[in-house]
Amino acid sequence: MEDGYNPEVEALRQTEYPHMNNGIYLDHSGATIYAKSTVEQFTQKMISNLYGNPHSENLPAQCSGTVVDEVRAKTLRFLGADPKHFDLVFVANATAAIKLVAESFRDLAEKSRDGRFWYGYHKDSHTSLVGVREYTHGRHHFFESDGEVEEWLRSPPPSSSRFAVRREADRRLGLFAYPGQSNMSGKRLPVSWAGSIRRARHLKNTYTLFDAAALAMTSPMEYVFRDPDNAPDFTCLSLYKIFGFPDIGALVIRRGSGHILALRKYFGGGNTMLGQSWHKSKGLDASAYKLHEGLEDGTLPFHSILALGEAIDVHERLFHSMAKISLHTTCLAHYLFDALSRLQHWNGVPVCRIYSDDVSAFGDPSRQGSVIAFNVVDADEEYIPYSDVEARANNAGIYIRSGGVCNPGGIFAALGYEPWMTERALSAGHHCGSQGIDIINRLPTGIVRVSLGAMSTRQDVDTFLDFMQKTFVEQESENGLWADSPRSTVCSAMCSSVHAVVAAAAEGAAVDKDLTGNAGYSTMHHKSFPDVRELPRPRPLFWTTPLPVS
Repeated sequence: MEDGYNPEVEALRQTEYPHMNNGIYLDHSGATIYAKSTVEQFTQKMISNLYGNPHSENLPAQCSGTVVDEVRAKTLRFLGADPKHFDLVFVANATAAIKLVAESFRDLAEKSRDGRFWYGYHKDSHTSLVGVREYTHGRHHFFESDGEVEEWLRSPPPSSSRFAVRREADRRLGLFAYPGQSNMSGKRLPVSWAGSIRRARHLKNTYTLFDAAALAMTSPMEYVFRDPDNAPDFTCLSLYKIFGFPDIGALVIRRGSGHILALRKYFGGGNTMLGQSWHKSKGLDASAYKLHEGLEDGTLPFHSILALGEAIDVHERLFHSMAKISLHTTCLAHYLFDALSRLQHWNGVPVCRIYSDDVSAFGDPSRQGSVIAFNVVDADEEYIPYSDVEARANNAGIYIRSGGVCNPGGIFAALGYEPWMTERALSAGHHCGSQGIDIINRLPTGIVRVSLGAMSTRQDVDTFLDFMQKTFVEQESENGLWADSPRSTVCSAMCSSVHAVVAAAAEGAAVDKDLTGNAGYSTMHHKSFPDVRELPRPRPLFWTTPLPVS
């Protein structure tokens, strides 16, 4: 194991994370795990004090208000954001922060000549960033690569170029969004783009929306906010991805850009100075120090904010710094990547197809997070459905994630999909979620994702690697099939199906052929036989039948 691995975590797992003893948790990008002390300290605060609605003026309300102010300041300090230059708005999660910014831009754009704003977003954007485009009335652009972004930043494109749609951002209100880290592959993108946009004369009306939800989980955020002149205008976070608990998010606003949110139409309890037929929002004057007052609608989740303060204290006590977490998780991810890369079947075919723009980035925390996205193939180089991989892992007590992972651009770029292939998948009935189609015409529609967190250990990784070795690595045998291989399981299911079909036919039951045209995969309509759909689903069902192009 390389330098950087923190062996102290192994002891912490016994004292602070006993709830992790019943399985191997490898889905930290979804949500990391909370420490025992966080829950205990929060519980003690709750039963020792009386907290009221901070919009009231009584003593319990004042107690809550003090907690909110203190935790807001503590969170900014944890992130390395100077409160002179940044403010923090508490929201439900990163998606809520994105929506708040998007609605503000939509409302402001309605006051412009054509009533629209321009929106650009990177291919690695989470679905929540992609959704902002629906507010633009068609004025949006999908950046297919880092190189395309760099080219756009360098100089204003001629009106005749393929950048013409973005040239209009020179004159129109614009917003460029991208993630600090791909939630699919763990690739980390340049924070420097925010400063480059601010300095570009041809992009003077374009602001930046930085999705730091995945990045902040295992990376120090000081370098994002260290220089206010080069920091993103708006940064969204899901704090439960850092601490595990509570379920709360934040929007960090660069004060020099906060005025752009001032013309948001909606107002609610707690963010107006006067209501009824006329209102003035709090905190949204250009000179206002408390920008958050005009953007936090209704009563804040003050109990969750109290818990956040405890979570920060415990996190810093256990792990000391995010820099130490970054080294630890980078070391583990590099180790896992190397080991998965070396897994081979008996004939030399690699077991895992790992998706990365640059595999040399593993081990470099400036370019790669603690996430690995891959698919599993058998010895014949046929894909094993990603949902099967997750199901087998789940049965083994190993918790990973599979599917589209809310990152359509990243998924289809990694898998080499062209637009017509995406349309084909949709017309075939594929959609996100557990009911999607894993493989269409021998190509997967999603991936398997393993993500590591601050409390991950070498044993977690070794257990997963042992599972991969025993479950998916095929060894040569006399009949050409490894007894425990996925293909032998499929053969067993097919034989069971064939026997059931023969028996059904003998009794006169109806047999319907499915898309493959093979009676062995059929569903029988006879009460004395189980539905074959309950049996393990044979892989050929997904790829032997060509699907029409819509």
